[in-house]
Amino acid sequence: MSLLNDLIPEVRKQLEADKKQYPFLYKTIIEDLQQAQFSTDVKVSTANTLISYAEVAKVKFEHDSFVLKLYNVFGK
Repeated sequence: MSLLNDLIPEVRKQLEADKKQYPFLYKTIIEDLQQAQFSTDVKVSTANTLISYAEVAKVKFEHDSFVLKLYNVFGK
């Protein structure tokens, strides 16, 4: 099971928008998410980028915790 399918639409949209401008970053994130089964399997750099995408998309987080924000990025 891939975490890529669990990304919330707001974050997926931001990721896809950077596809042409940052192809290596896009590829790295996609590969990381395809290999991860749980949010704890995601590399810290990927998690940080996904949270940044969510913040740019104005996603409302319930907590300030890095881990809980990451869970929100995956709709949990």
